[in-house]
Amino acid sequence: MSEGFKGGCLCGAVSFECAAAPKFQANCHCDDCRKSGGGVYASYAFVDESTLTIQGETGSYASPADSGNTMTRHFCTTCGSPVFHTNSRAPSRLGIRVGLIDSADWFQPQANVYTCRRLPSTPLDPEITAFDKMRS
Repeated sequence: MSEGFKGGCLCGAVSFECAAAPKFQANCHCDDCRKSGGGVYASYAFVDESTLTIQGETGSYASPADSGNTMTRHFCTTCGSPVFHTNSRAPSRLGIRVGLIDSADWFQPQANVYTCRRLPSTPLDPEITAFDKMRS
């Protein structure tokens, strides 16, 4: 992938631009990620906060993660699109929802996490590393 990407929420009130390629890419099958986005799993591109510019207002919802850390999900206050999340364990690392990236044909997950919560009908690529829970 070339350096950087951009995207935004469904209504356009929140947009973002990242000046660097993601440091990590993953799919998460946990209950919280499914519920927060309404899909059978969530796909994320993880970036350093310093490389991301966000325009527009986001709301947030914080909840405890299985690890005891705090997961904070940010969403558009107008259309409700989930935009990114942070974890108190690594607060400067943001997980951008891949579905909001304008052109994400480069996305290739390096891991599937929380496969213990995967819906039985969701196939997993055997070439992608799978973790039953979150990797520490």
